[in-house]
Amino acid sequence: MLVNSNDPLVIEVWNLVFIEFNRQANGQLINLPAKHVDTGMGFERLSMVVQGVKSNYDTDIFQPIIQKIATLAGIKYGMNHEADIAMRVVADHLRAVSFAIADGQLPSNARQVM
Repeated sequence: MLVNSNDPLVIEVWNLVFIEFNRQANGQLINLPAKHVDTGMGFERLSMVVQGVKSNYDTDIFQPIIQKIATLAGIKYGMNHEADIAMRVVADHLRAVSFAIADGQLPSNARQVM
């Protein structure tokens, strides 16, 4: 078992986050009234393991989006490191915005006051 290894091929698939404090702006830790453990399995990371690829962006979650971006941009993914990074960033943001819209948040350039 590889735990906390610095090998770039070691992927954290499941994690536990112990929620106990609220850190104030000044660094002070305040006890939360209800402590809990957040457990989560990263969907993208699990997909990467199941599909046997070395990057979230090489899974069938991201590749269709990345390939469409590459086609629209008139460049081939995998040929230019900086362009690949840009395409991954755009794909990641498109996916995040899609989830936000599905959750009822509509993109806007106007700041909403609550």
